[in-house]
Amino acid sequence: MLIVTLLLALLTLASSVAALDPRPRQDDDSVLHGKLTGPGPFPQTPPWIPGYLISSGGSCAPNSYVPCPPSEADFWRANGGRLMLCDPGGIRTETVGTVAGPTTTGATDVSKRDAFVQRSGTGLTLLGEEFRIVGPNIYWLGLDENVNPSPSYPSKTRVAEIMGVVSAMGATVIRSHSLAISFGSPLSVMPALNTFNEAAYEPIDFAILMARVYGIKLLIPLVDNYNWYHGGKYQFIGWAGIGWSGQGAAITPPDVGAFFYNTSSIVTSFKDFITHHLTHVNQYTGIAYKDDPTILGWETGNELAAVRYTDGPAPPEWTSEIAGLIKSLAPNHLVVDGTYGFYPESGQLEVEDVDIFSDHFYPPSISRLQAGLALTQAANRVYLAGEWDWTGQYGGDSIQSFTAALESAGGAGDLYWSLFGHDDRCCQFVEHNDGYSFYYPGRTDDMFQRAVVMTQHGAKMTGNAVPQVVQAVACPQYAFPASLWPSNVNAASFGL
Repeated sequence: MLIVTLLLALLTLASSVAALDPRPRQDDDSVLHGKLTGPGPFPQTPPWIPGYLISSGGSCAPNSYVPCPPSEADFWRANGGRLMLCDPGGIRTETVGTVAGPTTTGATDVSKRDAFVQRSGTGLTLLGEEFRIVGPNIYWLGLDENVNPSPSYPSKTRVAEIMGVVSAMGATVIRSHSLAISFGSPLSVMPALNTFNEAAYEPIDFAILMARVYGIKLLIPLVDNYNWYHGGKYQFIGWAGIGWSGQGAAITPPDVGAFFYNTSSIVTSFKDFITHHLTHVNQYTGIAYKDDPTILGWETGNELAAVRYTDGPAPPEWTSEIAGLIKSLAPNHLVVDGTYGFYPESGQLEVEDVDIFSDHFYPPSISRLQAGLALTQAANRVYLAGEWDWTGQYGGDSIQSFTAALESAGGAGDLYWSLFGHDDRCCQFVEHNDGYSFYYPGRTDDMFQRAVVMTQHGAKMTGNAVPQVVQAVACPQYAFPASLWPSNVNAASFGL
């Protein structure tokens, strides 16, 4: 009888939530696009504080969470800011958040949003203050293969929700492959050699806009070492008439990738792409990518190392040429060496225009972290753990000890792999099959506990108060206030 009563109460709660929020669950993307017309640049006011309430209603799957009680404002006053989330299936009730009230950030935050991150020796600064890179990899922001049809551009609802999650976790940076790596398919930025698809820029422009709105910086790799759905260096090799075959990380012949670095016509084609991409003007902000402080920097590639193949790591001469081009186009942006790992005997650490050297950790290894950190600091550069396995499924050092080592590692930064959110209707989580997908605030008790560690890690890296509970995040994100947009933009009803 008690179970039946609880279920009826939860069903009543879900109905109350839907009644309180008469907005449709999702505007069609074309409608949202229409609300963001105007010449830009915008927004001009402080970064938006995300709504910290998960809404429900409609025919959602039972793994969606609904707020209890439904009145967010009343619950702030009555419960000192603590938010409860309830499982509509009645399986568990969990305290997951401290709700942030509707506040406005100050002028300092506006300045930080509009300022470039700079390198100072082995650390980074923003307006003269220490800046630590901490956050997720969200590779799908420009193009996603986990939805139907596959691939597709991610909806604005999904992008806005995930920005809210990143903000709630206290992150400062997102690393996202598909904001530049986009080659060889009809939906790509460059579907064929020297052919550009301007329609593919709309989701990229929007993702950059939303990062700007939420005060998050972006790190963008320029090419991939593999042949996944978004393309990579093998598209350029094929366009040059050099044969290869394979998918993902299984490419034959195993040394064919070296042509990407040592064939002058391919290098020229890649540099032409970089020039086109960095000079593209964002249709929402009116800012060229090369001039946008939302972009922390560009990574010469993703995992351009001799891990799986015999083509060798990216030669320092190639890295120097690409880094020099980036610096000439975007002198205020940082350059990350995308080699993945360290080859000091090659001259890798001597490339003048590289600001950050990175490594990836599957599984986490404090000893390898410390070895790479020592090499990087000796070269007077910044160290970045550009990807790391948060799951613990393959052993290695614990998430607690690895994050603690990062926190004490000077100016080093880190980005875990990888973050996903809900579908367009905020009902189901979007599934990915690599075994490293993180869903906030957790789909299992173990994931929830790791979410707490990762959120606390974000606070420690940024010098903020360490939360004892994690914040809930609205899906969809609530309408942005009219004050966020300039007067010539009809965005007051920008419902996500």
